[in-house]
Amino acid sequence: MGTLDDDDLPFTFALTHIWNSLDDFFLCIGIVLLSVPLIVAIGSTVQDYFRYSRWMGQMITFGLLTGVFLYLLGYVAGQTTSVSLLQGFALGVGYALQPYIVSLLSGATYFSTGMLKANDLILIEEKEYKVISNGIFYIEASRVTENIILYIPNHFFNNSYLKKTIDSLEET
Repeated sequence: MGTLDDDDLPFTFALTHIWNSLDDFFLCIGIVLLSVPLIVAIGSTVQDYFRYSRWMGQMITFGLLTGVFLYLLGYVAGQTTSVSLLQGFALGVGYALQPYIVSLLSGATYFSTGMLKANDLILIEEKEYKVISNGIFYIEASRVTENIILYIPNHFFNNSYLKKTIDSLEET
């Protein structure tokens, strides 16, 4: 009969595995605590300092946060497991986030084609609004006759048409 080593004892074995798991957990929490404020600062810097649009700042923030999440998932779960999880998860998320994906693509279309930009006048339910900015998921507009700000989801115009006033078209 052989002697027991310290690594063979059940209590030591359990503590070693718990410590290894906690180490990964604390590392992930630390990465999140450091990266999220940094990424948010990068997004606002792109908007304020470099004078990019809100859409571009939000897109950079969204992309960087997604990259951090995918890196941490691969680190914790391993490459093979994370790929399998992402394949199954992507189908469900795709259906669940379909309105947001449509808004994202609509916002990209408005932004890249110049169809809708700041100071354009649009008509919604026969009321005139002035576009303040075109965001990644919504359009920020103010009511011309009142102090009302309206946030319109970008997918709002998918089943209807976008109406711009003639004055707005002549200025461009």
